Amino acid sequence: MMQLPERTLIYDRDISGHHLDYLQFLVEYLKNTPEEVRSRFVFVVHEGARERFQKEESLIRFHYIDSGQLAAFSALTSVLQRATAEMRYLVTLVQQYEVERLIFMHIDAFQYELGKRSTSRLGVKFSGLLFLPFRKYYESGTTLKDKIRREWRGWRKGWQMRWMLRNPRLERIFFLNDRQGVEEYNARFGPRFEHLPDPIDLRQRASAPVEELRSLYGIPAGRTVFLIYGHLSSRKNIPNILAALQLLNSKQRSRLCLLICGEPEKGYESTLFASIHEAQKKYPELGFSNHFQFFNPAATNEVFKIADIVLVPYIHFFSSSNILGLAAKYGKPLIASKLGVMGALVNQYQLGITVAPNSPEAIANAMSDYLSQKEPWIDGSGYLKDYRSEVFCQKLLFSND
Repeated sequence: MMQLPERTLIYDRDISGHHLDYLQFLVEYLKNTPEEVRSRFVFVVHEGARERFQKEESLIRFHYIDSGQLAAFSALTSVLQRATAEMRYLVTLVQQYEVERLIFMHIDAFQYELGKRSTSRLGVKFSGLLFLPFRKYYESGTTLKDKIRREWRGWRKGWQMRWMLRNPRLERIFFLNDRQGVEEYNARFGPRFEHLPDPIDLRQRASAPVEELRSLYGIPAGRTVFLIYGHLSSRKNIPNILAALQLLNSKQRSRLCLLICGEPEKGYESTLFASIHEAQKKYPELGFSNHFQFFNPAATNEVFKIADIVLVPYIHFFSSSNILGLAAKYGKPLIASKLGVMGALVNQYQLGITVAPNSPEAIANAMSDYLSQKEPWIDGSGYLKDYRSEVFCQKLLFSND
């Protein structure tokens, strides 16, 4: 007889960037399991996700966090205070649903909470995705300030990790795509770290013709499209990308269109809009197509289909991103930071060009290189083969027991 999984609560109150996409993979996977299996899982999510998952509610159990509770979380400006409030909330749900296991889809903010003795005494097993592990050699040490910042971050991250690992009920911490990081952390902290492939949905593709989509998104005819996509925060490195435009000549700028798609981070809007507006005035020959909104999976596939090159020279960010999989699916080359997991994967799978993210010159040289190519293209089949969504779901949903 098949052993049923433990009663599991899956928690993610965020709906920006990759969050809903990862939850969608898990929901789609569970929909194809027997009822006695999928009934053991409860998704605790932002009420704004209801529109996304309403059709699945007859098969999968969702607990939507209401607006009042979300507002109470957001009112707490301290990360630690907010994590404490969220953990207190989760304890009530653990009791309500008689949960045996709790999966954090973004465990980073809960490291202090998980290290508390009161948390380990709940009698619940824990696991989760850690998006920002510290990898010393990924971080810049070119100046004294950089070195001091790197050493401080290393000490702080190490302390946070040891504190969290005090919890004997913490089973597994997942690193997306970073096999070497998993090996290093297991050697340094003990064997509770596992590699998790960043999932790729190969089934959904944009069906409309490219020319029709280019018209829909306001792309000028004959332009090479450079895409900036996702949660638009400072890590997208837009100021350095825009500074790189100055290093291209007028003829090159007249041949490209910058397609910017995504939701601006709260508090970053004015900086983002001002820098784009300044660039539009400074380079009237350059095409801009801005779409500041949430992109569902269908729209996401559309913009990757019409893009020619994807810009991900992220700054102060060293983890992975599902943008790699989307670009690989459509054969679109990337300009990525040479630092971190993304840079390593782009080089390993020959997915594009890696650059120093704080160098407008390096970004401009990469853009110029692609502008000189008639039809820029990469073969993403190797990456797609290694990063199937089924592996992501199976490893995350089911315990080692």
